[in-house]
Amino acid sequence: MTFPLARSLLVVCAVFLHVVSPRPDLPAAAVSINQTFNLARHMQLNSTVLVHTYLIHQGSPFSDPDFGAQRIGYEGVPSADMPFLTWCNLSDYDRLSQNYKAYKKFFEFLVLVRNDQMELNSDKEDLVEMLKTTQLHIRGLINNLTSIMEALEFPVARTEDTLTLQATGTNNFEKKVRGYVVCLKYKEWIDRTVKDFARLAKKFPLPSFSP
Repeated sequence: MTFPLARSLLVVCAVFLHVVSPRPDLPAAAVSINQTFNLARHMQLNSTVLVHTYLIHQGSPFSDPDFGAQRIGYEGVPSADMPFLTWCNLSDYDRLSQNYKAYKKFFEFLVLVRNDQMELNSDKEDLVEMLKTTQLHIRGLINNLTSIMEALEFPVARTEDTLTLQATGTNNFEKKVRGYVVCLKYKEWIDRTVKDFARLAKKFPLPSFSP
């Protein structure tokens, strides 16, 4: 049996919960998605130059015209590769969180690669500066991804540091290989990010404002 007073309190509580319950801010998300799409396309252009510049400054065999080592990997460096249908069927949350986690790792790896190049190629200021600019772009991308996920009421996953101090103790050749893998996998990831945000931009179009 429900007493009248108790029933009234239940109704009031239900109304209160409905009022304070947060809702996704779709217009804000759409604006951030559009801005991120533009940023990713800009980063995509720069990533091609970064890989080329990195290779020519490492010496042989990296700078050789016939050098090709796309299949080389390095532990901890994110890979953008996945089956096409799996990629098509990703939820918005999975699409965004995978980008977020990947670029958090790339930011960390690029700090290491930049430190390596300051040691190995201290006179190659163009490469060192390009790596620094890439870090700044990635930081901006991470901030945008965070804003989008918060606007859509998605949880932002915590990420742990991938690298340990031991990573600085590798030999020079391994440092060059690692840097190449990081730059190449970053380029592959930014290519995927452009595709991801092309889909998201269609799903979340910019709001039209009445004059």
